[in-house]
Amino acid sequence: MDSGWFLLLELSAVVLLQAELTGGQDDLRVLLQQLMVRVDRLERDRGTAQVAFSASLVNTSLESRFQGPHDTDTRLVFEKVTTNIGNGYNANTGIFSAPIDGLYYIHFTRMTGNSKSMHTALMKNSENMFAVQDTVGPHSSTSNGMTLVLEQDDRLWITLLKNSSIFDQGRLSTFNGCAEISG
Repeated sequence: MDSGWFLLLELSAVVLLQAELTGGQDDLRVLLQQLMVRVDRLERDRGTAQVAFSASLVNTSLESRFQGPHDTDTRLVFEKVTTNIGNGYNANTGIFSAPIDGLYYIHFTRMTGNSKSMHTALMKNSENMFAVQDTVGPHSSTSNGMTLVLEQDDRLWITLLKNSSIFDQGRLSTFNGCAEISG
């Protein structure tokens, strides 16, 4: 049984017992009805407060792609969306927009491309939050993650810094996030 409904049943028993002892049954019935409405609302809102996304640069596990190096910083667009609960990630722009306020964990993993140098940054509303860099050589891998407090409509994306390249095959380069939403 859901914990909200369990709590409501316990409160109901207390309310009814108290009503029998005090004779104020009408007032207590109104209170019980109000409690039921609040629990219903909390249960309904809990399902809509989930946010998670996961996307990779390439669409299929057989596809491979080098991207870069470019003369300027370039926003990466992760085309294959595996999860998009809350519809915050846009596969056309590569931007995640927080659908609701919350504590979000953001993580990305990268494979270095043919430039043998990969520098990427997680951007939040145009501010660099953290970076991943690798100069070991092509096909080496790095990752990073961070917990961020986001407000509704805050925007996140990954930027490939100029003169860097990235590689993906079999969904090795990914951009992911999920939220802990408190009501």
